[in-house]
Amino acid sequence: MTIYPVIMCGGSGTRLWPVSTSRTPKQFVNMVSGESLFRQTVRRLAQADDGLSLADPVIISNARYLDLIEEQLAETGITPLAILLEPCARNTAVVAAIAAEFVKGVDPEGLILLLPADHFIGMPDAFRKAVGAAVETAKSGHIVTFGISPDRPETGYGYIKAGEPIGTSAYSVASFREKPDQATAMTYLSDGKHSWNAGIFLFPVGLIQAELRAYAPDILEGAKAAWKASSTRETIVYLDEALFSAIRSMSFDYAVMEKTQKGAVVGPISCAWSDVGTWPAWGGLQTGELASGPILIDTKNCTVHADDDTLVAALGVEDLVIAVHDGAVLVMQKSRAQDVSLVIEALKARGRSDLF
Repeated sequence: MTIYPVIMCGGSGTRLWPVSTSRTPKQFVNMVSGESLFRQTVRRLAQADDGLSLADPVIISNARYLDLIEEQLAETGITPLAILLEPCARNTAVVAAIAAEFVKGVDPEGLILLLPADHFIGMPDAFRKAVGAAVETAKSGHIVTFGISPDRPETGYGYIKAGEPIGTSAYSVASFREKPDQATAMTYLSDGKHSWNAGIFLFPVGLIQAELRAYAPDILEGAKAAWKASSTRETIVYLDEALFSAIRSMSFDYAVMEKTQKGAVVGPISCAWSDVGTWPAWGGLQTGELASGPILIDTKNCTVHADDDTLVAALGVEDLVIAVHDGAVLVMQKSRAQDVSLVIEALKARGRSDLF
């Protein structure tokens, strides 16, 4: 049975402002390991001799990023099966529905691996092994999600609680838990039943359409209509703007996973995963110090990023994020890493859309 990787890369990643903006979001920026997260994701899903039956990737993104997608795909040397372009953002439930419409037309018996383009996975072989282990569970009629082994009491992630075993490699989903407070996160870390929710899913085409029909029929029907009215140029599909923009915006977790009785979780997986969702998360992936990097004197627990032609010197400070890019500077306490949206709102109020 063939697995169709569907890579979601339409988000704007504004919590990593000023480097990540709506014009060039984090998945297309060379922020980790000298290569963009999008290119890393595409390479991670390339066909190989490891037993995974993977098709060429399907890319779903906002139409404004087509040039970036084509440029970076060319750098990988990997040709996509298709590029599906959204006229506007409508969250991940409709992405799953659109993906199902496309794959159904190619292979009605196929499995869809739905995953974000803006995550870092430092151990891709471990991730691919987990996908292989999840195939039988998905084929048996489950929507498999992949849990990440937590290594700290993280309050910025959602969690999955594992229930009863399903076969040899998966568990039923007992519950999804929202971002916890510190004390609750400590209990999740110690009980061995909770894993981080990475937002990566494997499921059969027919099953996902049936579950959307049961729990979010308006999203499914809206996606079908937008797909039917789409236009195509070679392998690029332009979803109908009027019909797509009318679809309700909802995450796949809320629309399906928190309601379905078909959910399963594989893991927890140890694959050096990060969503690179905040500046402290990015800082945690940096190793070593470059001679040309920032000058840090008597500083503690600081994350510093600057353009190559900009020198940052920090003296006698701690627990700060300092980010400099293209003339914009962000300075904040690490504890406020989830609040960068307040800066974006302030820029909007000033009419400075050129800065975000």
